[in-house]
Parts: sequence; C-alpha cells; structure tokens
Amino acid sequence: MNPPPVVTFSDSTFLFTGTFAYGVRKDCHAVTENLGGIISKGVNKKLNYLVIGSYVTDSWAHETFGRKIEKAMDYRDTTPSLKIISEEHWANAAGL
Repeated sequence: MNPPPVVTFSDSTFLFTGTFAYGVRKDCHAVTENLGGIISKGVNKKLNYLVIGSYVTDSWAHETFGRKIEKAMDYRDTTPSLKIISEEHWANAAGL
C-alpha cells in the first residue's frame, strides 16, 4: 500500500508470518502485546494486521506462511480493516 497504513496497536489483532529480523515470533508477539495488541491464531475476518517477516523468499507460496498471505489477500477484498504490512513497517510503528 502506498502510503503504508497507520498501525494502531491498542485492541487490534495481529498475525505474524515468515521469519523476522527482529527476532523469534515470540519476541514480536511480546512487543505487540505490550503495546496493547492482540495476537491472532490464524487469518480470519477479525484480523487487523498480517505482518510479513523480512526474510520472505520467492518460494513463499510453497510454504505454510504463504497460505496465510493468500488467505489474507482473499479476505482483504471483503474486510477493509485487514492490512498486510511488512516487518519493517510494524517495527517502525512500534518504535523499534
């Protein structure tokens, strides 16, 4: 998206997929929860942000996290609150 969406942590749901430069997913979850965010267990219509790790390769479609991206892209058409964002955008919004 251009410009990238504003990221609101308080009471928003986040799902992380891929491999992250910041650290393991548990660390990303902790930062998000400390800022008031809620961690989702999967892609659903209540999801606000799908955060894609920095280390995504061209083979993403063949990986488990590729399916999350595909499902989120399908939902995005009918769920305007769902945003797909990069790890970098998430980290900047979190003040990291």
